[in-house]
Amino acid sequence: MTANEQRSATQSTPEERLTEFYAAFNRVVTGRDDAAELEAILTDDVTWIDATAGERADPTSSGIDCVLETAVLEPGRRADHLQALPERFIDAGETVIVAGAYVGTVGEETFDIAFAHVFDLRDGRIRRWTSYRDSALERRVFDA
Repeated sequence: MTANEQRSATQSTPEERLTEFYAAFNRVVTGRDDAAELEAILTDDVTWIDATAGERADPTSSGIDCVLETAVLEPGRRADHLQALPERFIDAGETVIVAGAYVGTVGEETFDIAFAHVFDLRDGRIRRWTSYRDSALERRVFDA
């Protein structure tokens, strides 16, 4: 029996689960949905690490409410339009690396900021999310 045959029909692969996460993220940041669907994908003790924070505020947020505010809601308020577009998934079991881009608009300006996200999963839910992106470009876009 292959691994796919052994997998339950109701169990998602890590890539499928993270695809659901990005779809929910995009609905939340555009105001089309509340955060309940995202909350279901995160563990209660989830940690978000902004690996490119530099000298800005504390680069680590912990707990569902704090992570949602810092990594989802606040960026959504800073942009007129924002979407996270995953382009490539590298699945290493409980750890998945996703390369993609944040795209959107701030005022009349469009942006396309590449990202790499490293997700550590537990039982199909995100327990740690480490974010890498071009912080210099991000500052030019959002602090202009």
